[in-house]
Amino acid sequence: MKRIVVTVFSLLLLSLASIANANYPTYLNGDRNLILCDGHMGVAWYVDRTTLNVEKYAPPQYIISVNIVTATSAYGNEQDFYSGGKGKITEVRRARFFYNWDLREMYVDSTGKDGWRFLPPLGSWAETGVSMPAGETAFYLAYKMKFYGSKKFYDSFLKKSICPYGDEFYARI
Repeated sequence: MKRIVVTVFSLLLLSLASIANANYPTYLNGDRNLILCDGHMGVAWYVDRTTLNVEKYAPPQYIISVNIVTATSAYGNEQDFYSGGKGKITEVRRARFFYNWDLREMYVDSTGKDGWRFLPPLGSWAETGVSMPAGETAFYLAYKMKFYGSKKFYDSFLKKSICPYGDEFYARI
């Protein structure tokens, strides 16, 4: 019984996270190059498709760099932004992601000096922040393949069937 309650609660939390993200504009101010990867408390983060750079392609290892754009409501009204209103860019930062396909491990480097930090696939937002969805978006943009986001990955590597990225996440990319 406890397992069923935990499973239902987990699914509810995942669905609430998707609903929260769904209200931010999918593309910042209609620009299809700025793709929503995460949003929280009036702030949304977008991956800038035009800055994607594959730095290393040596399967099973890959390195991809991309700009992550932070945006808030252009009018200082969170509710407007939640409802798809105009956003303003407040920060742009470069992130590099290292992927090991065979081990299914993703790392982020925001220093530009190979200071890699592991992003656990089931880590909390405190552990992974916007880096996890940005890294997943970058990998999908580059290769049209899901890195952490497939149910098969969760079933085979983690022995769980709860996947944090649903089809709607990839549909906007």
